[in-house]
Amino acid sequence: MVGARDRWLAAGLILLLILLTVAAAAQQSQADKPPAYTVASTDPEGARALLLWLSTLGYRADAQPPSVFRVPDGVAVALLLEPSQGVSPAEWEILDSWVENGGTLILAGSGFTSSTAFVHYGFRPASLGESETLSAQGPLLRSPAATELPVAPARAYLSSSQADYLPILAAEDRPVVVLLKSGKGQVLLSSTAYPFTNAGLKQAGNASLVLSLISSAPAAGTVWFDEWHHGIRASQPSIVGPGNWLRYTPSGRSVVYTVAILFIALALRGQRFGRPEPLPDLASRRGPLDHITAIANLSRRARHRQAVLE
Repeated sequence: MVGARDRWLAAGLILLLILLTVAAAAQQSQADKPPAYTVASTDPEGARALLLWLSTLGYRADAQPPSVFRVPDGVAVALLLEPSQGVSPAEWEILDSWVENGGTLILAGSGFTSSTAFVHYGFRPASLGESETLSAQGPLLRSPAATELPVAPARAYLSSSQADYLPILAAEDRPVVVLLKSGKGQVLLSSTAYPFTNAGLKQAGNASLVLSLISSAPAAGTVWFDEWHHGIRASQPSIVGPGNWLRYTPSGRSVVYTVAILFIALALRGQRFGRPEPLPDLASRRGPLDHITAIANLSRRARHRQAVLE
């Protein structure tokens, strides 16, 4: 007979399978929707308008992700807009070397990953509240001439103990966009990515700001959108070995889910909820006479009288 505990365990496992199925269906329904801040996204937080606008202005704009992270040849400006995946130490070495050789990196964002990337350059975001009033601090906005100040919701400013940087825009006299020199190149940091988005480019002054930042590159070349750190790859990894099969194929992931469910079931089935209690019949030990009487009764029931007499 199935106990109450087994019934609850079975019900819990069925509920977990239903939740996994619903989550997989929701993920599948969003698979065709491109991530935010990518050139494929036409949502307000996408960057499709920026790619098309730069192409219209005569810039060579490229957003092809590599199969292995690297900055493509001929790139003068790399745009890293609100990355969703962190930059590894090996990738930082590639970017730093490229910047020192004359590249311009524009890193903009207000999320956790962007804040972690700012630390690489010695800056930390500090809370500012919400301010949409930005003031020009440096001459960069004069090339091309900016007739209107940008409008961007800045909730943080860039704080640093170093002094070898040039503030470009500020909110309440606190830097929001800064310029750093590194070798032959430069790095532009912005605590907000809103001016680069589809919705942001519609606001007065934001287009002039973006164009000023891009045109400040010391060398001419392609404007490259870093889609790698949005999780977009040129191709899926080749399926070599059981590890890649388990990770990158639907059948492999189903095996992993099944093993996980079985492990949870076995772990819950063997879980103890307290110290073991002895059975009532074993709580008191029997005396020697009880054992002798029991053996005698067994012999009597088995009709061993003749054998005992002999």
